[in-house]
Amino acid sequence: MKAILFSAVLFCASLTQSFACSTCFGNYRDLGGAPPPNVQHLAIAIWALMFIVMSVLGGIGAFSFHLWRQARHPMEPHEQLFEEDLSQYE
Repeated sequence: MKAILFSAVLFCASLTQSFACSTCFGNYRDLGGAPPPNVQHLAIAIWALMFIVMSVLGGIGAFSFHLWRQARHPMEPHEQLFEEDLSQYE
């Protein structure tokens, strides 16, 4: 029981390290002011990176879906590859 209580206290004590720094999580909201420009720029940068990552992942997903759809359709007769008897060329 003491080990569980000790680990719970240790876990709660380490949570303070996971909070945001004073630049991003400042007291400007308590003062009624707008966030400083550097915080706004960080937020814009995060959203831009999220857009780039999601665009790349969406492209990979769309290409995978395209390949899956193409694999399910039979090939046209003029696109099929036939086994040719190559013994006549030996």
